[in-house]
Amino acid sequence: MKIPAPWKDESGLVRHGSMLMFGALVGAACNAGFHMVVGRPQVLSNAEYGSLAAMLGVILVASTPMLAVQNTLAHFISDLGQKGRREEIAPFFLHWAGIFSAISAAIVGMAWLGRAPLAAFWNVDPALIVATFAVLAGSLWMSLFYGLLQGVQAFGWLAWVPQAWGATRLVLGAAFTILLSATAAAAVAAQGVGVLAVLLLCLWAVARMRLPRSAAGARPRGTYRYLGSALLCLAGYAMLMNLDTALAKHYFDAETAGLFAKAAIIARTAVFLPVPIATALFPKVTSTGGLTDESWRLLGRALAFAGLLIAAVAGVCLLFPQLPWSLLYGRWPAEAAASAAMLTRAMVLAMTPLALAYLLLNFEMAQRRFFWCYGLIPCGLAYVGLVARFHAHPLQIAAVLGALNLAAAGLLLAGVVGQRRRPRRA
Repeated sequence: MKIPAPWKDESGLVRHGSMLMFGALVGAACNAGFHMVVGRPQVLSNAEYGSLAAMLGVILVASTPMLAVQNTLAHFISDLGQKGRREEIAPFFLHWAGIFSAISAAIVGMAWLGRAPLAAFWNVDPALIVATFAVLAGSLWMSLFYGLLQGVQAFGWLAWVPQAWGATRLVLGAAFTILLSATAAAAVAAQGVGVLAVLLLCLWAVARMRLPRSAAGARPRGTYRYLGSALLCLAGYAMLMNLDTALAKHYFDAETAGLFAKAAIIARTAVFLPVPIATALFPKVTSTGGLTDESWRLLGRALAFAGLLIAAVAGVCLLFPQLPWSLLYGRWPAEAAASAAMLTRAMVLAMTPLALAYLLLNFEMAQRRFFWCYGLIPCGLAYVGLVARFHAHPLQIAAVLGALNLAAAGLLLAGVVGQRRRPRRA
């Protein structure tokens, strides 16, 4: 068996990962620009920014498990392509589009009915609740389209189409909050228009693909079972990744929650820059459970690539926390400088293990192995439970989060290593 040279990129992992990474950097710049504009005290007060961060956290918590839909479509569409059954891809996609139409309508309806108690829980206006969940309903469709693009390995589209969301949100977020209304609702409205822009581009991309159509495509076996397992695992991951600002908003006063939100957003933006590597890896290691030598090599290459990026970005934030803070939010208030540095370092350290956990999670899901991935659920529940018990200071949220993120990464690594030690195919 010929072993490829380690510097050769025959699978396209590094090339495609770099393409997605560059697109993600543009998106991250737009995301940073958005928070740089709306996060300044001259635009949104700390209280309004805290409300915005909490609502964005709600969208992320609810939409992150929808990565299960993206992964489900990517997995089965990739499998159909490998088996030469491309004519079944379009009917398979349309089957899920029908399901999502019903889900989106249900989300908006339930948000309208429950707007009062939800507004009371987060101390925000009921209209903001309705707007947030309407944006969430639209955001779910992005995962559906991304799954199709990922499954057919259309990485050019996948690298650039999502960035329309960030660019639109940046421009309109600045215009709405500065010119119309200095409120969280105005910023959420800008995000909604950004989501709409992405969906229109996705429709254009799908139309240009000209996928062949069969009279009736059969849904691949195990689709719903795969989706259910992926949803459970990603729900646990979503709690670990996105609940921090919502928890801080609930347990602390508006000023403290706003300061914590800024540190958490810096950490999330910096540490999760390598996430596109997992997107490129997923369709290249698709299998029904077997771990081949080629998949193992691709995982090692992806971990090395991601690890170097994470170490570099996290190192800058730990050594010079004032740099990302100043870029995003301007000069630190003199009275809050020490707290800002402390919270930024703490949240970066807490988030770092979860970035590698995401890569391992995607690798396991691509190969239909969920046993160790289920460990993310108790980790997420323990996070919420422990924060409910220990929340005298915002640093306690970071400490609990860091410990459980490390546990989650350890569980997933144990699963991959355990599978490697079993008999495998060459």
